[in-house]
Amino acid sequence: AAVRHGPRGLHCLLKGTWLRGRRDLRWRFVIAGLVVVLVVMVGLALTLGAAGVERTDVWQSLLHHLGLRPDAPPADGVVWGIRMPRALLAGLVGAFLGIAGVALQGLYRNPLADPHLLAIGPGAAIGAAIGSLGAGTRGAVAGGAAMGVAAALLSRRVARRQSDDAGRLVLVGVALGAVLTAWAGFIVTGSDRTRVPPMEFWLLGNLGSATWVSVQALAVIGGAATIVLFGASRTLDLLALGETEATHLGVDVDLSGSIVSIAVGMMTGAAVGAGGVIGFVGLLIPTLIRPIAPSTHRSLIVAAALAGSAFLIGADTFSRNILVPIEIPVGLVTTAIGGPVFLWLLARLRSVQWS
Repeated sequence: AAVRHGPRGLHCLLKGTWLRGRRDLRWRFVIAGLVVVLVVMVGLALTLGAAGVERTDVWQSLLHHLGLRPDAPPADGVVWGIRMPRALLAGLVGAFLGIAGVALQGLYRNPLADPHLLAIGPGAAIGAAIGSLGAGTRGAVAGGAAMGVAAALLSRRVARRQSDDAGRLVLVGVALGAVLTAWAGFIVTGSDRTRVPPMEFWLLGNLGSATWVSVQALAVIGGAATIVLFGASRTLDLLALGETEATHLGVDVDLSGSIVSIAVGMMTGAAVGAGGVIGFVGLLIPTLIRPIAPSTHRSLIVAAALAGSAFLIGADTFSRNILVPIEIPVGLVTTAIGGPVFLWLLARLRSVQWS
């Protein structure tokens, strides 16, 4: 093309190559920055807490479990037995909620789409509470994932009727979530309190009960759902153009929407089963990363995973250190940050009529 169009064509080709190279370099810096922030958040999570732990003890514990040091430090029980699974669980929950938010916003072309605002989280709480009765932590994660899929498909059906009004979609989702939360409350109240977490856990989230079992269960289910969404990233790019345009480009909108909804329901439900309902992460993270990440959903998923992980680890570390020895539910922290962002986004939508 450059040869056919002469010097001008060559200039355009070189300019396009230079711009792509500049965007790629910027993207590498963004990813590197997010990785650094994530590593710092993990370090703070392992060192800060009611029980003082030196940084040398953290390193020694990590080296011991990597097989590079024969003896475990005195603080190994705190570092590896308590704080490491909690940090990993917070990272996984944050990553999966961030990815779910990116997928839902792309699917519905709505900046207000969030797995908990669209009732997927409250619905998953029902399955997680029932699952915890039968099989403990693994049952809660699996039950949450199963009911999360059902809630996501129900939300999808409702959203197809309300897709022309972003504000109305969220209002319907909030109303549906309130109903599902009430049903979760009935189940929790009538269940064995020694086997089912209290209602505060399902409303505000808490990562204090993190174990290696919950980390493994969440990683398996959420990881499988992430692979599905990563594979569907090109389809999400086309759906972002609009359902009519996507159909003309060969996308089966109904099938693709159902697949994305199932994957989102799986990862959101598993996250709820492991850590309760932690609100606004799926809304806040995509809002923060879209200005700095490429517009493709493959890039957005990677950035959301890193940013969501770092954010929730930091929020959880803050929640358990701000009023030592009292632990604030991490959902209070995320809501305090994400709530104003939600109101700001809501105010920007012209379709919302204020009375």
